[in-house]
Amino acid sequence: MPAAQATKDEIVDRLFTVFRDRGFEGASLADLSRVTGLGKSSLYHHFPEGKEQMAKAVLERATTVIDSEILGIARGAGSLRTRIRKIVTTLDQMYVGGSTPCVLGQLSSASIGTEARQNLVRALVHWIEAIEILARESGISPVKARHFAEDWVARLQGALILQAAMDEIGPYKRAMNALLDLSKDSTARTQD
Repeated sequence: MPAAQATKDEIVDRLFTVFRDRGFEGASLADLSRVTGLGKSSLYHHFPEGKEQMAKAVLERATTVIDSEILGIARGAGSLRTRIRKIVTTLDQMYVGGSTPCVLGQLSSASIGTEARQNLVRALVHWIEAIEILARESGISPVKARHFAEDWVARLQGALILQAAMDEIGPYKRAMNALLDLSKDSTARTQD
């Protein structure tokens, strides 16, 4: 009995894993073919523009995840503390406690093409927006909240790089704690 054909979503999920783990340049067509279970010609059938189109699809998926799992939670109901904890839990699952790289970081310095680059920027903008919402709600002024959000996303990306290069988990844990501290800071501000 032949194996069931993977859906487009399953293919993109598998591509996501390869780009996350190996980056754009490190992901060979042979790797992409093997992980998707598709021959090279079938891969090109789904992605006629090649790896750039695959990266674009992966980054669209990343934006969807950020929108539902981070931005959606930041905008959602519940206390600030509860929403922040949900986001931290989600990120811990995504990055396996800081031991797995971020696909955004992996693709940020690659030559991925204009459309994929636009998707990368969109994902980062949405992520920064989510953290900014939380920071503003904690009582930080709008300008400082924006700076906090940009700096925090940069801090997390750097922490993931340090973990990969040096097997040092401390920066990742401190980045997560800085986000958790927003709800503590909010509590302290309301008690003043």
